[in-house]
Amino acid sequence: MGLWAYLAATTWTYFGLLFRAFGNRFGRIATYERAVACFSRALAHAPQDASLYYYRGTLYWRELSDPKQAEADLTRAIELNPALSRAYLNRGFVRRYALPANPSGAMEDLHAYLDRADDPYWRAVAMEELRQLEEESAQPGGAVSE
Repeated sequence: MGLWAYLAATTWTYFGLLFRAFGNRFGRIATYERAVACFSRALAHAPQDASLYYYRGTLYWRELSDPKQAEADLTRAIELNPALSRAYLNRGFVRRYALPANPSGAMEDLHAYLDRADDPYWRAVAMEELRQLEEESAQPGGAVSE
């Protein structure tokens, strides 16, 4: 990546992070949409940057309720950087709670997250989600089919 592409990608990334912070503070959907647009512009200059797909995918999932786009972006983040544990966690949430749910995919992602993660809080959350999914799958007519 050339200097100008790097500078453009970095600038748009910081704008995206800024709009995301404003969205978190003020709770306006339009602010999150602006953050997504900024991350998209950054991706035009740095299409191999896994963190940009992670940022945008997380916004699509949590703030904009677009699970299809969220899963696509989080999957791309994982393809680009398989060590990006947070992408597995968020994709696991997408697969667990989106309609239709994908419980086996969610379990796979939560296991992948636990193999890579070191944050104690999110590890505990992932373990609890995984426990609930395993319980549901063990019930007759469970949500997970093998």
